Amino acid sequence: MTAHSVAYDATVPERATLGRNYVRGAIALGMIGLAFVLLGIVTDPQQAYMSYLVAYMAVLGTVLGALMLVVMSYVVGARWYVVLRRLTEAIAGTLPILALLFIPILFGLRHVYPWAMPEPEVTRELQAEIAKKAAYLNAPFFVIRAIAYFVVWSVIALLLRGWSVRQDHEGGVRLTLWQRRLSAGGIPFLAVALTFASFDWLMSLTPAWWSTVYGVYYFAGAIVAGISLVALLAMMAVRASVLADYVGDEHFGALGKLLLTFVIFWAYIAFAQLLIIWIGDIPAEATWYIKRLRGGWGQVGLALLIFHFAVPFMLLLPRALKRSPRAMAAIGIMLLIMHYFDVYWLAMPELHPEGMTVHWLDFASLAAVIGCTAAYGVWLFQRSAPVPVGDPYLGESVRYGGESVHE
Repeated sequence: MTAHSVAYDATVPERATLGRNYVRGAIALGMIGLAFVLLGIVTDPQQAYMSYLVAYMAVLGTVLGALMLVVMSYVVGARWYVVLRRLTEAIAGTLPILALLFIPILFGLRHVYPWAMPEPEVTRELQAEIAKKAAYLNAPFFVIRAIAYFVVWSVIALLLRGWSVRQDHEGGVRLTLWQRRLSAGGIPFLAVALTFASFDWLMSLTPAWWSTVYGVYYFAGAIVAGISLVALLAMMAVRASVLADYVGDEHFGALGKLLLTFVIFWAYIAFAQLLIIWIGDIPAEATWYIKRLRGGWGQVGLALLIFHFAVPFMLLLPRALKRSPRAMAAIGIMLLIMHYFDVYWLAMPELHPEGMTVHWLDFASLAAVIGCTAAYGVWLFQRSAPVPVGDPYLGESVRYGGESVHE
């Protein structure tokens, strides 16, 4: 029996117990959140559906960011990431649950999206803009596209995880080659599906406005959130002795480098979109930003600039902080919160143009989506070894940085 299998066998009982506790707590959180969301749909449907959409898109972006991490690690041959891959696969594996959680959004189309609202509720000018895009912005085609997106995401995520778990028993490099080929071939489909999902589910909240960079902006925020969640969960798993024998400071350092890169990328894309639209000074384009940079929404935008870019940028520069599990977890929590407010800033001004209005349904929606998704993710993670024990590069990954974490 290898050292890796000994470490795995020794942690199974504790990990299973922790997993059951987390699953029960997450299910309770999700059920309570869903109950309050249903209450909100009865009392204030527009606010309820909009709050749910924001929470949903924030969580979905985080999960898709994790899926992109898995895919990219295969494509570039990032062997250091092997010890973190099973954790990330569990995050990405929650996409089937998120597909089910998308159903409430379908019931709320006419309360959220102007192109689905009854004509008397929409101005004549906006009706004219919607009419130009009627072939694309209509409920049947909207549903068909949503199904296609989830099929693409779920098939890639479930195949990659399925092959990874299967490799635990078979070993060898054959399944690794399958995973790399699927990842390389699947990246364009993932990118297109993610881009058009952001167009459909967020940008179409303002059907008279458009931006070709919008999908890249959402992707940038999503992968920042995905890396942040991996860093947070990895720290928790190390402290719970689930990954303590596999993940060391150098792995957190590598995650920190990735996180710094994509924090800069997010800021670059955000600035590029703002600069191009502002220089063009076309009223139909500039009004979207005017709404989000005045009043209370301007303060939210400033908070994003500070806590989604400036602060994490400065914190992620020192090598020591990147190699600290606690520091990376703290930065990850901050960026996950900012990812939610980023999506909030994109969507909620359409409902509250006067400024940010905190509503109890915002918290209920977060509890519903996070609770249900987390419960399934933890359950999925505890169904297999915490690391890909059959991966031929596991030993190299454990020794990443020149020193084994077992020493």
